[in-house]
Amino acid sequence: MTSSLCRRKFLQTAAAAAAAAVSAGGAQAQDKPSFDETFDIIVVGSGIAGTMAALSAAEQGAKVLMIEKMSRLGGTSRISGLNFACVGSPAQKAKGIQDSPEQLASDMYKVSGSMGDYEKALEMAKNTARAEAFMTARGVKWDGRLLKLGGHSQPRVLISEGDGAGLLNALWKYMEGLKNVTVRVHCKADEVLFDDKKAVVGLKVRENYYFDTPESDDLTNRTGVEKKIRANQGVIFATGGYARDKAFRSAEVPFLAGVATTTNPGATSGALKILVKAGAQPMHLSLFRFAYPLPTEDMIWGVMIDPATSRRFLNEGLTRNALAQSVLLRRMTNGDKKPFIIYDEKALGKFHNLNRVQRSLNGLNGIDGTMYKYDSLKDLCAAYGADPKVVADELEKYNKLIAAGKDSDFDKQMERSGRKVQTLDLSGPLYAMVINPRLNYTPGGIRTDLRGRAIALADGKPIEGLYVVGEASGGLHGQERMTACSMPECCVFAMLAAENAAQRKRQ
Repeated sequence: MTSSLCRRKFLQTAAAAAAAAVSAGGAQAQDKPSFDETFDIIVVGSGIAGTMAALSAAEQGAKVLMIEKMSRLGGTSRISGLNFACVGSPAQKAKGIQDSPEQLASDMYKVSGSMGDYEKALEMAKNTARAEAFMTARGVKWDGRLLKLGGHSQPRVLISEGDGAGLLNALWKYMEGLKNVTVRVHCKADEVLFDDKKAVVGLKVRENYYFDTPESDDLTNRTGVEKKIRANQGVIFATGGYARDKAFRSAEVPFLAGVATTTNPGATSGALKILVKAGAQPMHLSLFRFAYPLPTEDMIWGVMIDPATSRRFLNEGLTRNALAQSVLLRRMTNGDKKPFIIYDEKALGKFHNLNRVQRSLNGLNGIDGTMYKYDSLKDLCAAYGADPKVVADELEKYNKLIAAGKDSDFDKQMERSGRKVQTLDLSGPLYAMVINPRLNYTPGGIRTDLRGRAIALADGKPIEGLYVVGEASGGLHGQERMTACSMPECCVFAMLAAENAAQRKRQ
């Protein structure tokens, strides 16, 4: 899709494709399609959603093929923290935390701006403890913390040892012992194949495919050898989002064109377009979710400064998307100068994830993710091109407001997760880093039901044998995804989709 293609044209094209798919019996209806290989279930994608789908399907007795278009497994999950919101975990029980699936679903719906799917959130919440038990039994280890993060009404967030890479490595090690799972990298899905009864029967792929660049790969890359692989029971797409696809995302939301992202380079819109061609309904494509090298919840402990004016300009306790919009709009009017945030040592000690603080101090947090230590405010201001006198005046004013217990300038909350906002010690040392929002999650995707089945645009019914899970699906989170809720979505609906597919009669 080119950057000039507007949303209306995309949906018109999608509707036409869906109608053609239904009238023809599927995107590529065939009376007697011939196949090069046969499996029971094909899983497209190898992040946490794809891995959980493959494992779940295999343990239901299915012969599984998991394919990955990139050169290594894991996608964006491999470089993510994968914080896991879980109701009824052993950690909650040990601490006597009174929580319920309804509470988690309600928390998610509030954060969603009333655009999320409460019933789907509730289904997810009801199955989080089962997903946790599944992963733990297969080698995943948790670091012992039980966190109450932004938007959550109870402490319920678990952190895996080794973050996303550690969690996936544990599951892949377990997967190596399963004889009914085949894994292939450099294998790209190209087309969903249907029979004359409008049911999915397989997938057209390219093996020995080599990814090129996010900007042009889906349109110009023709590497690989084409094969048709039969799926007796279903195809599960766990292909992630499209944050790397600048043309696609800016056609939906123009100001996203130049926003940075640290997602997997393969996070393009190609899989979404394949699914739309197959007749599936896309939704929420104009929504977005920003991330930062530091947890959004911990911005509240610092003071953010516009280097163009040397003044504070927002409430540091805003939600991630509201904060990002304020920063990006400010850059549109200040010559694209990146705001920076100031902390003292006491403030850093309030962070809920000290590991991420240390990674930033060590220069390991990616684009604009490094935090620097300064002996004085003068040195700090020199590094960021700000006027030290004006910044000092702003910080002194800030301290007086905090000491008085009310931020009358920007109405910042005085407490978060049981910890109070405190004044900054201006005598030093001080810490600072630029704030450059990253588009690291796309809430839009394919509409699905409570079992992960793709819904047809033409008639609103499930497409037989086609499943979409994780970030590739849309509709659950709405206007803003609550922190630590992407991983449970991936895990739970991957399990449910795999179980549903494995129960289908082999074709």
